[in-house]
Amino acid sequence: MLKVYLTVAALMVSSLIEIRAQGGTINSLYPQTGFVTERLSPIELEKWKGIERIVFAENSEGQPTHPTLQNLWQWIETSGHTVYIEIIKLRGGFSCTAGLFHIERFDPLGDHHIAVIKLNLDSINQAYVGPETMKPNGFVPFLGLEKEERYAEVLGHELAHAIHILTDLERSRLVEDTVQETNQMILALHQRPKPGGIAADLKRRIFKRDVLLKSLEKQAEGMEKVIWRELTATKSLTASGQAGRK
Repeated sequence: MLKVYLTVAALMVSSLIEIRAQGGTINSLYPQTGFVTERLSPIELEKWKGIERIVFAENSEGQPTHPTLQNLWQWIETSGHTVYIEIIKLRGGFSCTAGLFHIERFDPLGDHHIAVIKLNLDSINQAYVGPETMKPNGFVPFLGLEKEERYAEVLGHELAHAIHILTDLERSRLVEDTVQETNQMILALHQRPKPGGIAADLKRRIFKRDVLLKSLEKQAEGMEKVIWRELTATKSLTASGQAGRK
């Protein structure tokens, strides 16, 4: 039995030596967990740090002013999963997509998924705020918020998606199979259109995808409303304090 263990250990060491000889690292096989910002440019990283300051803001007593947002952030950091952060840019035209959560590598065991959260700051900056954008649960996104606070609200929405999906292996699998696979099929169809349009089986997949997305959005919007309340409450307290000092 000892001989078997020594053989396995030798193979592991040999593999690590081979990885280093090829210019690789152990981290390339096992990315760090929590938030990973290596895909951000220096300018984008500064914007991300601005969002982070809002997440961890405290009141005069040292208590978190945005506890829900902070709890979501800390869950990601301690989850054992990898979540890359990207800031995407508009390339011609306008996109109404403010943010996106996507699983890049699905772990069948559910121990270490690799995912990405993409924030579209241009879209967030240009978003219309008014009665027409009121959500079914009664709140208007971004109402009364400054630029970085808007970014934090969208981040909270995507973090809600991430946690809701990553905490349940079957839900993660469902998102991978029903949402992401269907989206890839639609993209492939657009790139290489087929005679007769969309096949019946793809139409069924799209219907199932949309039903699932609707339920996922309902959960995330509920959390986003809580985050929006915390962000606006901070502004109200600041305004009241300034009025009291006059």
